[in-house]
Amino acid sequence: MIPLESSPPIAASHSTASTSFNTIEGKRNYRRKDFQYKYGQRHHSYDSEKAPYPLSYDKHVLEIESLDNRLAQYLRGSVSFVNFEERPSRCLDLGCGTGTWVIDAAKEWPECELVGFDLVDIQISHKLLNPSIAKRIEWRHGNFLTTKLPFDDDEFDHVHIQAIAQGVPENKWGVLFEEVSRVLRPGGSVEIIEDDAVFPFLPRWFTTALRARPLRAQSVHYPDGSQRGYPTHTPSSSSSHIPTHDHALLESLHKSVFEHRFINRKPSAVLPSYLTTYFRQVTLGPVLHFPMPPLPPILPLPPQITTSYIVEPSSDILDARASTVISPTHQSSRPMSLSFSSSMSSTTVSATPKSSFSSSRPRTSSAPFSYGGESSFSSFNMSVTNGPSPIDVTTLPLKRFMFDVSTSESDLDALPPSLFPREQLANLTDRSLAMHLYRSYQYVLACQEAMWEELKDRIRNRKHELLPFGWDDDEELEELQSRKKFERLVERYRTDMQARVSMWCSLDSLGWPLPSREPLSKAELIEEERLRESMIEARKYATVEEMQVPCRAVRVLIGYNP
Repeated sequence: MIPLESSPPIAASHSTASTSFNTIEGKRNYRRKDFQYKYGQRHHSYDSEKAPYPLSYDKHVLEIESLDNRLAQYLRGSVSFVNFEERPSRCLDLGCGTGTWVIDAAKEWPECELVGFDLVDIQISHKLLNPSIAKRIEWRHGNFLTTKLPFDDDEFDHVHIQAIAQGVPENKWGVLFEEVSRVLRPGGSVEIIEDDAVFPFLPRWFTTALRARPLRAQSVHYPDGSQRGYPTHTPSSSSSHIPTHDHALLESLHKSVFEHRFINRKPSAVLPSYLTTYFRQVTLGPVLHFPMPPLPPILPLPPQITTSYIVEPSSDILDARASTVISPTHQSSRPMSLSFSSSMSSTTVSATPKSSFSSSRPRTSSAPFSYGGESSFSSFNMSVTNGPSPIDVTTLPLKRFMFDVSTSESDLDALPPSLFPREQLANLTDRSLAMHLYRSYQYVLACQEAMWEELKDRIRNRKHELLPFGWDDDEELEELQSRKKFERLVERYRTDMQARVSMWCSLDSLGWPLPSREPLSKAELIEEERLRESMIEARKYATVEEMQVPCRAVRVLIGYNP
């Protein structure tokens, strides 16, 4: 849970894929006026109307920038998706963040001067860079939403824009592109790589299994021989408005954060019209969707403990080191590598043989689920289905990427190979999808304090909007109590997503040993086995559609200045 005490000191440690530095040692001095702390998270100190960017500037959020750069490098083999006839001599990175893209571009283009422009001073210090690179890099700061860019007309050959859409109101894009066109020389190029603001969520069968409770007897026998049943939950008249998943309230708050800032959560849909207005020879890449990662094996118990149930030989639940009773002939397959491509890791183990996939495969039906706040796994009726017997989705070769439904095969064929590298996309591994899910849910958590402000507004002024989500605080409930309840919701979302990503599985496939665990007590063993049994049973009701729900949507757009 996030501490409610005083904010941490301004000194903080930041790192990138290749560099780390600590402000305490005097190697980096942040301007205090740029930041303020909210419940331990670092945010910019500007008014939300002037700078509506809602994400925090904490270390783990800033480091996601390197993941985005790594994906572009893998897909394109370059820092840019533009096919340059002549490499740029002066380049602007608008919304440069920590500056990792600028540094990578300086390494790839040794004759290019680069300028990184951002709202706040979080860039890597020149002192930490190779002098031959540092002398060609300049960091500039300002608010491009309220003032003109501090550059001359026709100053740059190329402008790079990435991951700024969650801080740009829809009515500001036109003004911004007008400024980009002004500072870009005639014939200069602009590239935009933007993600939609996706809120990844998990089906109820998954989250309910994580919070499984023991079944309780339905009645009590008294000494006089009488028997009385436990009170049962009676569905309310609003049962038709039951949230679709356990984190629906956070999803609603996340949506409101952007709506009240007039920020379109799908820049992939609105940017093409603005880009074609101010630039020519515009190339619109397809909206690339990455689905949820495959279900990973369930984390094994300590090796010295033998469980009380049997796992079938065809199960993917544990590997050979697991403590479960398994057939001696069983050989478990190791999961795919965390790397984007199997060719990028020497420790990657080949996947299981592929089989043909048919989108017309019949859908399995999820069992009904009774919603009543803190749910019990007993309410997940596994014996009732409305269709064919459950399909083991872990055996299906699910897609690793998808396109917007409006994108036809002819549209894809017309795209330049540099913008749409089919071969590289086809070589993506299953475990790479876990990285996309990690990115998306971390961006949601980075908006935590903005979501808290939305929740406070609803509690004060629109409490009826909270009723469908089970928020039942009294009118006089103190704000501190509401904050603690909100933090519990956020922490539950965090841990649920961590369980779904299962980073241990990716590390295991790279050869990292699982951390040793202390022996469990009898009570702990019973509880963990029961939880595992619940998860095993719940997985039988996963559907193909649920496994292919996008957890990330990204689009690349390129244009040239008239």
